[in-house]
Amino acid sequence: MKSPLVSIIISNLNGHRLNLLEDCLNSLTKPNYSNWELLVIDNNSDDDSVSYLTTRFNKLPNCRVVRNKINMYSQGLNLGANNARGKYLCYFNNDVAIHKDYFENIIKRLKYDKNIAILQGKLLNYYKRNIIDTAGETMDIYGNPVTIGAGEKDRGQFDKEEEILSASGSACVIKKDVFVKIGGYDPEYGIGYEDMDLALRARSMGYKVIRYPNAIVYHKRASTDLAPFVRLKVKQHFNKNRIATMIKNYPLTLLLRSLPVTILLYKFIGTWEWIVNRNWNIGLTRFTSIGWVIINLGQITSKRKRVKNITKKNFQFPINLFSQKSLNSIFKDFIDFNKRG
Repeated sequence: MKSPLVSIIISNLNGHRLNLLEDCLNSLTKPNYSNWELLVIDNNSDDDSVSYLTTRFNKLPNCRVVRNKINMYSQGLNLGANNARGKYLCYFNNDVAIHKDYFENIIKRLKYDKNIAILQGKLLNYYKRNIIDTAGETMDIYGNPVTIGAGEKDRGQFDKEEEILSASGSACVIKKDVFVKIGGYDPEYGIGYEDMDLALRARSMGYKVIRYPNAIVYHKRASTDLAPFVRLKVKQHFNKNRIATMIKNYPLTLLLRSLPVTILLYKFIGTWEWIVNRNWNIGLTRFTSIGWVIINLGQITSKRKRVKNITKKNFQFPINLFSQKSLNSIFKDFIDFNKRG
């Protein structure tokens, strides 16, 4: 029986300038799997990424470039899904490589479990392959993101399949039929929390999100996100999307308990950036994010109602998969981080 078609979808922004595309494509165009297509979604690069890709794909009929006219990451992800023909959407950033058996392993796991919507493998540091990059994503109730296992030595501690709150957007797999039911990525997000928002909506419909350690990926973390030409824009999106994700997906009691604290944290950290770090632009993103949420509150609450409408009866919000960090720990980590800086 023929293996199901997988759609490899790579997000790209100036990947040729950043010397990322060649390593990524050398890996992803040579999988130990026969039935695949590859789409590179170019998010309005201003380097020569498109011409490089067009030339490279001349002799690869199952590879193509899809151009996103605006630099909006989440919209590019949806554009990839809209152009994909496969049963499985295999998303990657442009700074990854895979183990040759990646697709074979994920298909073996996914095709026999209809309850799994989203899967991520075990991501290792590209340069130090005994170091964990991410074993899954979570956050505390105030929306502070936590990358599971980041920086830890790989001692097999994440070699057990487990449910996780969210999969890493750097490399994850989503069943296309479920992706359509969920409604895809929120196009207003740009970048940041789009994967968390999608996972929470999938869970509300009764689906599972898992880490499957037999699927190995190697990741050059933050190669694009921290590039000078996008860093400030990324900060802005992350800050507004964090609050939007909470409003859209949290139960009301949890939202009323956590959102005021998150707003206070934003004000404190923004002021700290101004007074202590003297970083006016980064600090300002905290306050402009609050303003963006206020201006768009009607739209966000409408999306909250849509989430409620698709939520499965007797759904239990997955608070057990959240990080249990206390506020004291959050402040201590912030102060320690700034002292090191």
